[in-house]
Amino acid sequence: MAKKVVVIGGGTGTFTVLSSLANKGYDLSALLTMVDDGGSNRILRDEFGLLPTSGIRLAMVALSSEPSLLRELFTYRFSKGQGISGMTFGNLFLAAVADIVGSQEKAIEATNHLLSVKGKIIPISYGDVKLVAEYENGLEVIGEHEIDEPKHDGKLRIKKLSTRPIAHINPHAKEAILSADVIILGPGDFYTNTIANLIIEDVVPAIVKSKAKLIFVTNLMTKYGEAYNYKVSDYIRDLGKYIPIERLNAILINNDAVYPENALKKYKKEHSVPVKDDLDSLKVNRKTSIVRASLVLKKEYRAQKGDVLKRSMIRHSQKKLGEELQKIIE
Repeated sequence: MAKKVVVIGGGTGTFTVLSSLANKGYDLSALLTMVDDGGSNRILRDEFGLLPTSGIRLAMVALSSEPSLLRELFTYRFSKGQGISGMTFGNLFLAAVADIVGSQEKAIEATNHLLSVKGKIIPISYGDVKLVAEYENGLEVIGEHEIDEPKHDGKLRIKKLSTRPIAHINPHAKEAILSADVIILGPGDFYTNTIANLIIEDVVPAIVKSKAKLIFVTNLMTKYGEAYNYKVSDYIRDLGKYIPIERLNAILINNDAVYPENALKKYKKEHSVPVKDDLDSLKVNRKTSIVRASLVLKKEYRAQKGDVLKRSMIRHSQKKLGEELQKIIE
């Protein structure tokens, strides 16, 4: 029987993990954050009354077995046209299907069938909530986009992340966690993609109760606004505020020092640098495996036309990540 692998996150980080494992014979489930409120997701929330679907859409593309043209359609972003510039075909399609079938949940199911998705795509919660970040100086910032692309001093550290109002776990997400053989956290924007799932009520208790092997994939680059100048130990310490560190079975860390040079120059302007591995300075559970491997994709990612949001230019290699995760899983 295929091992049940649950990937918890959102955005391009989860897309990369799902893509890296898509053809390895696992029973995959993606549990995705639903708090994005920037770009086209803001329009979906404000004008359509729907929860954000960008993470859902990317997961569908990662696990779709349909011809490439249909998958490309779901990632196509309009760069012209008043009112639709910046929107993706996939998000508009999901909004239309939700209107036809009567709910966003049914729309996700129907679109999964249309794209021949191999695996399950499950929103972590259907609660209509906002992320709330409390910083070390007492500043409170509301909204995923305001945290992700800060107007405040992005060097400040987040002291606490929560949702307003309280969000409750989707029963299907809880079931997936409790029945999993393996659970993968990260990579991705650390607070707005990874921690954003752990603060949903009953998610962490379900992970702790689960007998699944728990793997944390560390980030490649620091992030101004939510992980400024973070080293690996900082990620682990902050993760420990939300889930017991002794619950981690494996931590996967990039040890490749060669990054796309041009992308590094652009990141420097955004106050971002490669994440340094200093984990030896932090005591972790002796049962936690520390796995180091070359994981960097040598090609710089370039944003699509019409995309006004900042995107990660340096990403994990799907091939290398998949190989290392498979070793840990097996």
